[in-house]
Amino acid sequence: MMSDAEQDQILEQFIALAKSDQSLQDEIKAALNQDQVIAIAAERGFLIDPLAILRKWSKHTDFSKPTWMGWFSE
Repeated sequence: MMSDAEQDQILEQFIALAKSDQSLQDEIKAALNQDQVIAIAAERGFLIDPLAILRKWSKHTDFSKPTWMGWFSE
């Protein structure tokens, strides 16, 4: 079992990859739900815990869009 910090690190690595990979970013933005985002990550070897996404989400203030949209707004 991984710690929260390790889970958060994996998510941050995945987001960093997505920020540098436009096709991956497009795939994430097209996801309809969190499970699809997790599946996209898993295809690339990132095993993301839904709770890591929740922790990341809680840092965002714009809740009008899915949390993963906020990953790319600078």
